[in-house]
Amino acid sequence: MPTLDRAEGQVGPPTQPGREFGSGAFLASLALAGSFAALGLNSIAISRIEGANGAGLIALSTQFVFITTFVAGGGLRTSVTYRVGAHLWSPRSAIRGALVAVLCLGAVGAVLGLGTYALLHDSAMKDFNLVMAVSLMGALPFALAWWILPAIPLARERYETYALLTVAGPVCVLLICPALALIGGETGAVIGFGIGWVLGGIIVTAWALIHARTPDARVGPEHSVREAGGFGARAWVNDLFQLINVRPDLFILTAYYGISDTGVYAVTVSITSLVWIVSQPLASVVLPRNAMVAASADPGMTPVIPPPEQGTAVRHAVVISAVASLAVIPILAIAPVVWGPDFHRTLVLGLILLPGVALLGVGRVMVAAFTGEGAATDALLVGLVSFPLTFIAFLIVIPDHGSTGAAVVSCLSYIAASALAAYLFLRNPRHSVRTSLVPTADDLRDYARLARRGLSLIGRA
Repeated sequence: MPTLDRAEGQVGPPTQPGREFGSGAFLASLALAGSFAALGLNSIAISRIEGANGAGLIALSTQFVFITTFVAGGGLRTSVTYRVGAHLWSPRSAIRGALVAVLCLGAVGAVLGLGTYALLHDSAMKDFNLVMAVSLMGALPFALAWWILPAIPLARERYETYALLTVAGPVCVLLICPALALIGGETGAVIGFGIGWVLGGIIVTAWALIHARTPDARVGPEHSVREAGGFGARAWVNDLFQLINVRPDLFILTAYYGISDTGVYAVTVSITSLVWIVSQPLASVVLPRNAMVAASADPGMTPVIPPPEQGTAVRHAVVISAVASLAVIPILAIAPVVWGPDFHRTLVLGLILLPGVALLGVGRVMVAAFTGEGAATDALLVGLVSFPLTFIAFLIVIPDHGSTGAAVVSCLSYIAASALAAYLFLRNPRHSVRTSLVPTADDLRDYARLARRGLSLIGRA
């Protein structure tokens, strides 16, 4: 059984999930697909304007912002999702606490980020100037707001709002970044990237302040952000689990092989990331729904959650990851046509990454499932085991083997992390390999009905 972490605080009026799991996962899919498409189009535009060097700079800018966001966020997004979903924290109180944390953590993270730039400006960040670094770190508080605050509508099953807020940042980046690249070259592109996240954060913050005034936002107990910190600190490593995908290898590769090679590798990683991105909505929806069921089953937060919905989510992740893995191969093959002739190695690197990425799509859903049960310590274990070993392997392998070595290490890391997540998920006697990993006839009928519904909508259009 997973180790359950007893959440503290008075429980609000817990309820069972009110919306269908499928509709929630679909809308979350749209949010992630829209975000990925916007950032992908931005990458293509910058590649066409500045070549592989420009693509590499934007890839490193993305990782610089995302890594500092994950680290500075301290697990607050996961904690907000869990506690608001379980009615342990009112949305109004969560918004206030999150905004205070965003300002404080953003300021600290920006200072640490600039310190990191000072240490690495002669190696991994040698292609960045001070203006670029200041632009990116100035955007950090806004990126944190974009990252954390949409967890509130997600936790309360307002999936349409969650989807719109999630795409706000990437769409703003797409609108601003290429325009400034045309005006100011590589420096303009990075500045535009930072401005895009500032605008996205402002949009999300404006929604949060308006929502905090509504009656629905008062439902649930009022707490300070400090009271959410215990669960969040353990769940923080669940966020760090995602750093496997946020690519510290890009900085190591840049230090040894330059920004151009990094740009090619980064585009390959982005394309293969489609595989786990299409399964990520299942993870996004499973965590708050598990917390909601837990609270309604046991106000003491020692839940006994029926497993069918979790098993269904994992089975869907298996099917979706397998289909997506096959679907990205043609995209990898035509990358030189879309991004430019410098990207001819994307197919080879992508085929190395695909097996691990496919398993990671399933593993992330499993991690979200037992985190939603309150077992943040298990998520902590996955992060503690996977990330440091991966980072050390990158340091050892990349200097001699370049992007090929980075791809091999990434694939093996994905496999190891997913295997550990599967062990922690399946050791619960309510789950089994057959019920969690083998698609059922009902699952296949669901896909057939979904396909018919989609064709019907296309026909009517």
